Amino acid sequence: MLHIALVSYINTRPFMDGFEHAFGPEEVSLHLLPPAQCAVHLAQKQSQLALIPVGAIPDFEQIELMPDYCIGANGPVESVYILSQCPIEEVNTLILDRHSRSSNGLARILLHHYWKREVNFVYPSDKHFHLIKEKTAGVVIGDKAIKIRHAYRYHYDLAWHWKMLTGLPFVFAVWGCHPSGLSEAELGRLNRAMQWGIGQAGKSAEKWADYFRIPRPFAKKYLEQCIDFHFDAPKHQALSLYLRALKELPQLVMS
Repeated sequence: MLHIALVSYINTRPFMDGFEHAFGPEEVSLHLLPPAQCAVHLAQKQSQLALIPVGAIPDFEQIELMPDYCIGANGPVESVYILSQCPIEEVNTLILDRHSRSSNGLARILLHHYWKREVNFVYPSDKHFHLIKEKTAGVVIGDKAIKIRHAYRYHYDLAWHWKMLTGLPFVFAVWGCHPSGLSEAELGRLNRAMQWGIGQAGKSAEKWADYFRIPRPFAKKYLEQCIDFHFDAPKHQALSLYLRALKELPQLVMS
């Protein structure tokens, strides 16, 4: 039985549909988890393959990344934001998201290099949306960001601002496995399953939109235009730049 951990958001459903198309239920077990837990699942060897946030890559002494597919964006992603009721220039506190080190790291990089702002960082309980008010902003990701972003006066799309800063796309999550943890035959079969799945992204949007309570036209646009599943050369370059910038940030001090 092949165990695969992937994020429990609509943007992974093309991959999930691809796996279910290519493998029988007796061959694969899919574990739907928050982003940070996918990395833990892989680290604890509860899964052989996991979609891990790029912010978790430094935690692994050794990891093999599948080279062709990822969760990325080459422009506005429309699901990873800093949300606030005031302009970013007036924000003095940023609530980080417990489930996404990648997006937290990206927000910190942009605040440091793009907006050139020093703010206080806090980790709240999971549902922190009511705390986003006055001069306190919050990192909000995934399906919940799609649903609540218009409740806030300002929504800063982090993938878009990264592109404004660097000229590059962004990579939020990559497929990782332990070195020699999967055979060449298994890797090839998984790669073909992913290829099939992203080729059916529009159908995945129609299939899953109601389940996630996301309007079908937006779900189709999101999976076909906002999310870029191809881990191409510019995204490899962006990943290296992100990891270097993350390492160079000042030590995170929580309020």
